[in-house]
Amino acid sequence: MKNFEKTIDGVYRRFAPVAKRYYYTFTRPSVTVDGKPTMLFLGNHSSGKSSLVNWLLGEPAVQDTGVAPTDDGFTVIVHGDRDEDVFGPAAIARLPGEFRVLESFGPSFLQHLRVKTRNRDLLKNATLVDSPGMIDSAEGTATRDYDFEGAVKRFAELSDMVFFLFDPDKPGTTGETVNVFAKCLRGIEFKLRVLLNKCDAFTGLYDFARTYGTLCWNLSRVLRTKDLPKILTIYSGAEKTVADGGDMSLADFNRHRSEFLAIFDAPASRRKDSVYAAAYTDFAGLSMRMRIVNRAARAIRRRKLLTFLFGCAATALIGLGAFLSASGAMRAHGFGPSLAGAVSWLAGISATVLTAGFTVACSRMFARAQRKALADDIDGMFASEYRNQTAVGSFDDLRQRWSGIRDETREIIAHAPLSIPLFATKKRKALDAVASDLLKLLDK
Repeated sequence: MKNFEKTIDGVYRRFAPVAKRYYYTFTRPSVTVDGKPTMLFLGNHSSGKSSLVNWLLGEPAVQDTGVAPTDDGFTVIVHGDRDEDVFGPAAIARLPGEFRVLESFGPSFLQHLRVKTRNRDLLKNATLVDSPGMIDSAEGTATRDYDFEGAVKRFAELSDMVFFLFDPDKPGTTGETVNVFAKCLRGIEFKLRVLLNKCDAFTGLYDFARTYGTLCWNLSRVLRTKDLPKILTIYSGAEKTVADGGDMSLADFNRHRSEFLAIFDAPASRRKDSVYAAAYTDFAGLSMRMRIVNRAARAIRRRKLLTFLFGCAATALIGLGAFLSASGAMRAHGFGPSLAGAVSWLAGISATVLTAGFTVACSRMFARAQRKALADDIDGMFASEYRNQTAVGSFDDLRQRWSGIRDETREIIAHAPLSIPLFATKKRKALDAVASDLLKLLDK
């Protein structure tokens, strides 16, 4: 595992300048060698996230719990010999290097970040991340003072398992939950586990069936897929045989609890799979970004070259025409050769300068227009660039990868400086080779 992480971290560092050149943000700009798996807990308000974390870690409780919202930020719980809580910007310095990407969310987010160090057995093998509960405001217009959805997406990408909790009282989904499922967890479904928590509180099978059905219906509206993810029905605390609210057997729920706890028995393999998936997505995505941006840059460069050649020809012809016209007019009116020559040269130079200025202005205007046209036809560029691959059969993988970088690539083509670096094709082929060889590294 250590050699695998070291190799992947070296590849990230090798291609970091290329990623910067193409405005591509790696999921993990660096991989912490011999790092611990990270487990992220998401869910609606009062779904039992903090209580579940406390149960996993044992006494005394690490997280505050209650019916009312008790936490408005992300809490990263790591292993340490002494108990310590660090809040705000200083918290990021206590985390492994791969968490440094969180600094991009700015001071407002860092004010809602805390790191808790505890000496618990579970934390020797895993890092836990507790998140704010998702809840809609009464007016429906209030927002957080930082990019919550972006932070969730980044945490999900950095994490090796993502647990999304619902509880019997609120099996529905808030607006934030809809956005998180639709925008933040796309492409990392293999990490996701949906938990229906507090199952020991059901009064009977009918109560459970209604709640479970409501959750499935709400998830189907959010995910828009035929197949729903597996839902683990669990509860925290001591194991029971019957529910607190009645005589319903908890045998199946106890089986799901065992399946949930087994995830924490061997977390290292999950980290390896997660690092591999992130690296493959990053390198394949950067390769795609390079191909599309280079295609746009070549088109813009051709337009600039044609405009330049046309401008040079027009400037020369207009300048020469002005010179000859002025010279003929001066001589026709009987002016001497010296004065006629001076005026002719002045007319030619003036016409040349004006034409050159007009050409430059037109070149910039044409370049902006072409940038906009290319950005508006971003999907057409993708189809043209990958015509050979899409012609031979299924290309769902290409489409999914493209959907992840499409909007940002469009903005880059429309507004960012574009240039094709030296040996761009060679670098892209090297990147493709790395992406194709990742599975060999995983098997070592």
